[in-house]
Amino acid sequence: MGRPDTRNFLSVRGASLLFALLYSGFSLLAQQSAAAGEQSVRIRRDASETEPSAYRIERFTRASLFLSVSSLGIGGQLSTNVSPHLDVRVFGNRASITTHHWSQNDFSIGVNAGFANMGAMADSYPFHLPFRFSGGYLFYNGDRVRADLHAKQNSVFTINDTDWISDNADPVHGTGRLTLGGNGFVLTTGYGRMVSRSEKHFSFPFEAGVAFINRPVVTLNLFGQICTVQGLNCQPAATYPGFANALAQQLSTWNSDAAPFHIYPIVQGGVTYTFRIR
Repeated sequence: MGRPDTRNFLSVRGASLLFALLYSGFSLLAQQSAAAGEQSVRIRRDASETEPSAYRIERFTRASLFLSVSSLGIGGQLSTNVSPHLDVRVFGNRASITTHHWSQNDFSIGVNAGFANMGAMADSYPFHLPFRFSGGYLFYNGDRVRADLHAKQNSVFTINDTDWISDNADPVHGTGRLTLGGNGFVLTTGYGRMVSRSEKHFSFPFEAGVAFINRPVVTLNLFGQICTVQGLNCQPAATYPGFANALAQQLSTWNSDAAPFHIYPIVQGGVTYTFRIR
């Protein structure tokens, strides 16, 4: 018998060993890939289930009272949370501000600014921050400014670029009004949450924007007598030659000047107290 071929035996054994090593390597790599995939899925699941506490608060669980001072008056607001990024509120304002015996040229003037309005707003917080955009509607608006005028002695006043002489015995007097009423949409932007998402009870929101109201209307009714010279040819203001037309033209100019204020500016600030309701 001949000697066995040692080289063939070694070749076969070496190939078997190489195959076994490759198989073990691929198996280990597959196990590591599967484990990494399971860990990635678990991390994503945990991340999706974990949110900041501010965004896990259920709707209608908190409310706030807001005491405010604004160009709409002095008032209060009641708010609640609808979602992590949305609050809703209702508001009302009322104020009466009066100045007495304010002198302007030849007249003594008393001015009263009256504010009375109600509406509702929705507040959106799109950036996970207290910065907000708000929109709403004025359901009622009775805002107006009133001025009571009384001519001084020897008064000469100007209406529509014409001078008129008031009678000392029956001085010119009357009432002017600027009406700022009408329902309309409200758009504002501001900083500070109307309903706190933390354990803090107090906050100090601020906002600025505009309300789209009716076109403002200026009226002026004057009584008393007007003279050609002091004490001579005096007649009631309503029938004095040319005065009614001059007053009508002057009112037309004033109404044109007031027209842009149908876009009424709003600036508001105050203090809010938040509390749980359930």
